[in-house]
Amino acid sequence: MFEIQLEHLYSMTLLIFASLVPVLNPFGGAMFFVTLTNGVDTKMRARMANRIGLYSAIVLFVSFYAGSLILSFFGISIDILRVAGGIVLFSAGWQTLNAPSTDEGEDPKPKSARALASMAFYPCTLPLTTGPGSISVAVAFGANPMRSWGDMAGAILGIILSAALVWFCYRFSDRVTRAVGVAGSDAIARIFAFILICIGVATFWMGFSHLWAQLPASVS
Repeated sequence: MFEIQLEHLYSMTLLIFASLVPVLNPFGGAMFFVTLTNGVDTKMRARMANRIGLYSAIVLFVSFYAGSLILSFFGISIDILRVAGGIVLFSAGWQTLNAPSTDEGEDPKPKSARALASMAFYPCTLPLTTGPGSISVAVAFGANPMRSWGDMAGAILGIILSAALVWFCYRFSDRVTRAVGVAGSDAIARIFAFILICIGVATFWMGFSHLWAQLPASVS
């Protein structure tokens, strides 16, 4: 009996982890994190990475246990969540793409500790890291009844491991900036800002197209 529970734990952990990591995209998100925190000192960036890892775990746990209840209470569908998330991602990418460039030897305008702390949740955690994709995955898994304590423990462990991978990638993302220098970092920032805009448009269009397809049924 105990061996069966352990098997459930392993299988559920791998299932949750393998399903969340592609939509969380911690490796690509780390590059966006570097872009949004351009000019932030290493210690503050490490604190932000710690907060993002914690916030990501909280968002995933809330989505897993109460996501469907919260969305249904406010009458919000996953497609509406995609539309709103796409707009936010587009806005963040547009602001970064049009931000003034940082020349060699020129210190960027510093942000206050309070502003950086608030950035750790929005937009770095939500919707950049735990966006509509990861929230919908967590909600879908949470809507299915758990067969045993092994499944429940595996779901918890899978979410923790996913958030830990996000923290690891974000925590050491500044090494890319050190390797390429200020000019290279600014170029990477522009490239990933444009990619972020594209992701925002794609996320928005995915939600909008589904809502548009449902429009005739709702009108009739």
